[in-house]
Amino acid sequence: MTAAAIDARGLGKDFGAIRALDQLDLEVREGEFFGLLGPNGAGKTTTVHLFATLLAPSRGTARVAGYDVVREGLSVRRSIGLVFQDTTLDRDLTITENLRFAARLWSLPERVARPRIDVLLRQFELLERRDDPVRTLSGGMRRAVDIARGILHQPRILFLDEPTAGLDPRARRSLWERIRALRAGSGLTVLLTTHYVEEAEPCDRVAVLDRGRLAALGTPAELKQAAGVRSLEEVFLAHTGHPLAETDGG
Repeated sequence: MTAAAIDARGLGKDFGAIRALDQLDLEVREGEFFGLLGPNGAGKTTTVHLFATLLAPSRGTARVAGYDVVREGLSVRRSIGLVFQDTTLDRDLTITENLRFAARLWSLPERVARPRIDVLLRQFELLERRDDPVRTLSGGMRRAVDIARGILHQPRILFLDEPTAGLDPRARRSLWERIRALRAGSGLTVLLTTHYVEEAEPCDRVAVLDRGRLAALGTPAELKQAAGVRSLEEVFLAHTGHPLAETDGG
């Protein structure tokens, strides 16, 4: 049996009187490409932040890369990469400077960081722009740098929280081609949150969240068969009452 990269049991989070996540039982397997779908306010980002130790659970437990998110937070953070919905790059630094700064935060020695940065720049087709300030980059390029920074320390698990929000269709396609190539070469576990049908379809399994609760879980084919429908959009609508966005332009 494949080991669990993420294992949550009865996980919950309250913000005052608001129950953002309620009794989540979820397992993500090593090397899996896992999609987390839900309308705004469903608890997707809260779930990612709990797994990434940015929030403390109100109840329940979670283990990420084998480590307890409460008692072993530092080990969890060393094992994961996280790409937020909005870029956190320093816009006035160059691509290389942002990556070198991240390497220092991870305590990577220069002899290790330099070749890794070169490989990532080549992999994400950023070599020619390496000395350009981030503020001069397109949205797609900034997301590529975000992801490169997120995997610089070679994490076991990568969290992508709506990574293509605000990007045009061409930039989305380009970004996903690079992520697919990355996964093929590394066996990286990826947990994705998204509103887009095309991004959810390639996932090994998909979980649908609605109002902080797990509404459905399975492969895209299993979810469609169980609901008696042809598309993930219809699955999503059946479980949440909300339409799932589709990317335009193919």
